[in-house]
Amino acid sequence: MRVKVKLYGDFLKYGPEESYITLPENATVKTIIEKLGIKEINYMMVLVNTRRSWMTDEVKDGDTVHIFSPVGGG
Repeated sequence: MRVKVKLYGDFLKYGPEESYITLPENATVKTIIEKLGIKEINYMMVLVNTRRSWMTDEVKDGDTVHIFSPVGGG
């Protein structure tokens, strides 16, 4: 299956801002994170088709996955 992945902030270093990746059936958000090689997972936010998602949530063919890095400020 293919999903669109959009990276934001510091996670742009793991690939282009927007790309399509191929995944096995029953893949999860964690599968995508591992495939991209992202290690800073403690403070990330992931949306699948605009809905907040967790590492164990499955993705489906044609989904769009947004991966945001943490933002700091004061």
